[in-house]
Amino acid sequence: MRSCKPVVVTICALACAALACSSTGSNGNPSASGGMAQQGAGGAGTGGSVAATGGKTETGGPTGTGGGALASGGAGTAGGTTGAAGNTGTGAVGSGGLSVGGGGLPGGGGAGAGSGAGGTTTGTAGTSGISGCPGIPLTPDAKGYISLASNPLAVRGSWFIYSDCVDLKGVNCAMVTSPSPNSFPNVGGKMCTSGKTSMAAGAWGAGIGLELNDGPPQMPYDTVAHGIKGFCFQLSGPTIPSSSIRVAFPTKNVPDDVYFSAVTTPGQHTVMFADTAQGSWVTKKSAFEPTMVMLLQLQIPSTTTAPVAWDFCIEGLTAIMQ
Repeated sequence: MRSCKPVVVTICALACAALACSSTGSNGNPSASGGMAQQGAGGAGTGGSVAATGGKTETGGPTGTGGGALASGGAGTAGGTTGAAGNTGTGAVGSGGLSVGGGGLPGGGGAGAGSGAGGTTTGTAGTSGISGCPGIPLTPDAKGYISLASNPLAVRGSWFIYSDCVDLKGVNCAMVTSPSPNSFPNVGGKMCTSGKTSMAAGAWGAGIGLELNDGPPQMPYDTVAHGIKGFCFQLSGPTIPSSSIRVAFPTKNVPDDVYFSAVTTPGQHTVMFADTAQGSWVTKKSAFEPTMVMLLQLQIPSTTTAPVAWDFCIEGLTAIMQ
């Protein structure tokens, strides 16, 4: 540390009292990330003190040749705190000026090291909307129920699970792991299900469904009157069924040999009524009834070669309008 000389008693007295008259920072680096000194305008000035974040602020060099020395930040501690501004240095010709250190950025600072870099935290980018699907959102409440007040299309009803266990009387039928039989909660905007189908004789699989006009009693829904021509949704999850998922629309007079479209991959899917058809195994074809749609279903068909596992979620459901 250098002692103050009598020639600049006033200047050194101020500088020494505030900054202990250090000639360089503890690390000797020309600049500190906690805040960089501005150049002094003039000759022999202290160059101005620096308000540093993250560590101790040292004064610039003993003489300013056209401008003060750059201050080094020193060994920083936790960033995030704005340092106090330094004293104004006066030189023989001009004043060094006041340099304002860069205050700590929002976020928890890390431990500074070496050049006294105050830690800063990069914010996480905001997330986009749940679904990129066009149309009118059909959003269930916490219990999986879509109320009349939640949409302008008069859709009302609950999400539910179903399987071949009813037909097989609970013997050698599909094993539904989730949701539970009497509850289908909305989990973070997603309606999720998992399980495995059976290979037993008479087994046909499982699925999830949404009532479109649950009075009660359940009634047909007129998609034509409400201007709906299909539905869009996001499909996600670790196990999309190998046998595909059939997006199906049972109607009042055709509850079994339904019109459907198969999906096999995660992502956004749009299923229009015009793109659906009955299965190739249906020998007696019947016309689609868009004015008498009972349900929207996601069916998981069983196979005779191996059990079919599933674990997927649907979210962001919308009605596609005419």
